[in-house]
Formats: sequence, C-alpha cells, structure tokens
Amino acid sequence: MSVDAWALDELVVSRVRAAAPGMSVRRIPFTKEELARRRKSVSFFQSSAATPKEFVQYLAPRINCERYVVVHRHGGGQREFGIGISKHYLAKHAYLFAMMYIRVYDGRTFELIKEAPALMTENTFPERVLHNPVGGPSRALDSEIFPEKPTDAVGNPVLREGVRAMLTASLDKTLPLMLRP
Repeated sequence: MSVDAWALDELVVSRVRAAAPGMSVRRIPFTKEELARRRKSVSFFQSSAATPKEFVQYLAPRINCERYVVVHRHGGGQREFGIGISKHYLAKHAYLFAMMYIRVYDGRTFELIKEAPALMTENTFPERVLHNPVGGPSRALDSEIFPEKPTDAVGNPVLREGVRAMLTASLDKTLPLMLRP
C-alpha cells in the first residue's frame, strides 16, 4: 500500500539536513514511473549496489551536487523489506518495521564513498538477536493492532507515528557518521 500521505520522503530530507549542518541539502525530484523504469532495466546479474548508483547518475543532471545521499528500502534477515507491518503465523506480536539503507556517492565521479544500513542499535550479534527480530529497526506491537486489510494500515496513526519514530531514530543515529568529511 502507498503511504505517501505519511510524508516519509520529506522526513528523510529533514534528517539529512539535520545531519549536515551548514550544507545545502536538496531533494532531487523523480517520479515513481522513472524509478520503476530504472528497476526494470536492471539485469538479474547486476549487483544491488549498481542500481542506486545508476539511478543517481540518471538524476544528477537535474541538480549538480558535491555529494549524493541515497536512502532506500532495505531487507532484514527474514521476509520483511522496507517499511511495513508483519505478523508471523501463531506469533503473539506483530512487528512494525522501517528498514532503510544509506549510500553516499561522490558528486563528480559517482564513486561510492560510504554505505550502511540505517540502524537504531549497534550492529552486534547480541543486539540483532535481542532487539532486531526482523533484521532491522522494528517494534513489537500487540497483535490486535494488526490491520485486517492492507488499506487499514495507511490510516492508522499508531503505525504512522511508529514508522516515523523508527525512521527518525535510525537516520539520526546513522547519517551523522556517514556525512562527516
């Protein structure tokens, strides 16, 4: 389901701005159709890192930047990917998750400078086992909040604010380290 009304793109841009004080931060506009076309043109044999880089190179002529910061959906260690809510069969909890990956590219050469998953905790084995059961930023919820239909999730303020809080926390923890000169 589309969660465009949750204004997550604007939230990401605001967190990049907060992590890069004194720098000009602009969002490069693109359409969902452009993104879908670029995804379809990717070969099965290409590396996953090539796709974001090629998309940045495609968008770069629109705005010339010193650095390009790409924040995109990412998969955890299980079936969850990006932003959503899941409930495994017979589980007593549902999990709200917001898993993103960050890549920073040089604005002239488009070489990858840094990359990392956006995490709220340290990326150690005990932390992953104890606090990241779905493989990334997540929060256990009472199963009663799990929506009956996917469309019910979009209008749920608890889910919206939970995703926004996790996204903010993970970006605020990860971005400053990645944007240091």
